[in-house]
Amino acid sequence: MVGYLLGNYMVDEGIMTAEQLSQVISKQEEIRVKLGLIAVSEGMLTLDQADAINRMQQVMDKRFGDIAVEKGYLTESQVGSLLKMQGNEYLTFAQTLVDEGIVTMDKLQTILKNYQVENGFTNTELEAVKSGDADKIVPLFLPRGAEEYQEVVTVALKTLVRCIDRHAYPMCGKLANVFDLEKPVSQELIGKESWKVGFADEEGGLCSLASMFAKEEFVVVNEDVQDAVGELLNCISGLFATAEGNKGIVLELMPPELGESGPVSGNDILVMPFGICNTTVNFVVTNKKGWR
Repeated sequence: MVGYLLGNYMVDEGIMTAEQLSQVISKQEEIRVKLGLIAVSEGMLTLDQADAINRMQQVMDKRFGDIAVEKGYLTESQVGSLLKMQGNEYLTFAQTLVDEGIVTMDKLQTILKNYQVENGFTNTELEAVKSGDADKIVPLFLPRGAEEYQEVVTVALKTLVRCIDRHAYPMCGKLANVFDLEKPVSQELIGKESWKVGFADEEGGLCSLASMFAKEEFVVVNEDVQDAVGELLNCISGLFATAEGNKGIVLELMPPELGESGPVSGNDILVMPFGICNTTVNFVVTNKKGWR
């Protein structure tokens, strides 16, 4: 998730190409993050200190952490904390960027600062992006007034990460009363407060959803694609209904509906784009009596 959030920004800024980003995302699966990079990223070491330890490692048969402790740069406890962070997605992304010679660690810190300023993120919000935690990231991309949709959007994103693309990520959502939707697949959840959720195509996103979920290749949006997306939507709706049920709110799931392209209208419809498999798909939701 975080790799594409930061990586797309770097592509837009001309720091790397889209092809390089795809290669970095692919290669980071093989990376074990170096303790020095983590320590610098976490502010536990300076770049000069990390470089000094790396030079010592070239002539000493000792681990990075052991040398850092001997030099008094880190404590044993801090080294233990760093070791636990070696699987962090942001850090593996950063390590791959450095290993591939795309940026230096120093340059990456500048890029992060610029990304933070451009998006108006606080330090806490930037750390939320770097965490890769959907619960912390989704609120950053919801438009003002759509806070009530946070839970269902988060459920949708987590399901996409688990079932479709582990690097799925949110884009900035839009809230309005009228939207043009391409080949929508929707589902109503009926209860004291009813919901309507769905997916709509953009850039071939529905085909990507269907192909990954049904384990069958689709290149054109047709009824088979919409049926497969409807099954995925049913999973998301079921998980959301279960979460609501735990709060004492009962929701009954209606069968998914396959729609035609065109404008839809309703009150406070949220369209939340998700990046998946190098395409985009729109997640659509409202709890104001659905849309027409």
